[in-house]
Amino acid sequence: MAPKSEFSRPTPVRRIGVGGLSVTVEATPEECVHIAARLNLAEVSMLRCKYQLQVGRRNVVTAQGALAARFKQNCVVTLEPFEDVLAGSFTVEFVPEEHFDESGEPDLEAIDQIPYEGDSVDLGEAAIEQFALDLPLYPHAPNAQLPKGLVMKEEEVEKRAREEAQAERVNPFAQLERLRRKDS
Repeated sequence: MAPKSEFSRPTPVRRIGVGGLSVTVEATPEECVHIAARLNLAEVSMLRCKYQLQVGRRNVVTAQGALAARFKQNCVVTLEPFEDVLAGSFTVEFVPEEHFDESGEPDLEAIDQIPYEGDSVDLGEAAIEQFALDLPLYPHAPNAQLPKGLVMKEEEVEKRAREEAQAERVNPFAQLERLRRKDS
């Protein structure tokens, strides 16, 4: 059995009905603290997701979500926390565990599928997973700049390598010149 999610919002499939169902889930301040810890963020102050749900054949639930979040994360340049917001939309399918097939080559163009057991889908956990996927890998605070000289252009690297290679070559006349200067 899977551990309980920091932000669990189970929704019974039977509630969806033929016309679909619109549901909004929002994390409480306490849940936001746990979500921030799980995602290694400095803070999550708001996480909300509005879903439009449709149930199809074999109790497959298609969920179109609109996610909004306000959070703080650490800048990879300055290492200081900064506030950021995220908004986006996504589509997932909740598939009953007995019909879920994870074998084969993953299709990057296909709609993501999430297995569920019992008679409920967890919209809160799906929102956390989508939020984690949407977070930038290398977050930069606005106006954050790398210190000068920290990153070199390819031409600079090649020039420096040539200069170092040149310096390593033994030039007998240069060696004699250095010895002569030492003696004087």
